[in-house]
Amino acid sequence: MPLVVLLAVPSWVLPAAPAQAMDAAAARAWQTGMLAPDKLEHLSLAFTSGLAIGILSREPGAALGGALALGLAKEVRDRRPSRFDPGDLAADAVGAALAAIATRSLTR
Repeated sequence: MPLVVLLAVPSWVLPAAPAQAMDAAAARAWQTGMLAPDKLEHLSLAFTSGLAIGILSREPGAALGGALALGLAKEVRDRRPSRFDPGDLAADAVGAALAAIATRSLTR
């Protein structure tokens, strides 16, 4: 007897209508705001690296400090070809803090 698997496909997986064009001001706000892709990358990288450090050391402080040090080093390095961005550092700090919180809850 063959095994039949029925998969339900959620509506968000199906193709959507094409996106509408943004005006220049809306596009610039999206690119430079706190939820800009670059800021989310900083947050997620700080969280991931901080969590790895925290899990290995079992110390929330190490998770916070390690992720902040890596974020600061990257911003200092970015200062030469482009510019230092305090928003990137803020996103790093949020990711580092979340990593410290996660480390604390995982090592209890």
